[in-house]
Amino acid sequence: MFTFSVCGSLKTLEFVQWLGVDVPHWIENELRHAEDTLDASYDQALATALELIAFCRRLGAPFGLSVESVSIRQVEIEASIRLATRLQAELRR
Repeated sequence: MFTFSVCGSLKTLEFVQWLGVDVPHWIENELRHAEDTLDASYDQALATALELIAFCRRLGAPFGLSVESVSIRQVEIEASIRLATRLQAELRR
């Protein structure tokens, strides 16, 4: 099971880390220096999920995906919904 969450601000990123999520340093740096943190986070989550889907399919390994929103900010909730919808379409292919 793979769980994804988008971060629309550095405050959300810090909260995710406080929850115990290990965010690789290179992703943290990318988000910290991004012009738009939410877009960078969404793009990274989507790319990673698509790569994991392809990898699991190649191996024939069972997998599941979960998209969570850890923020009360509407823009982050909407991005999570957009990510879930995009990944759902990929899984149906």
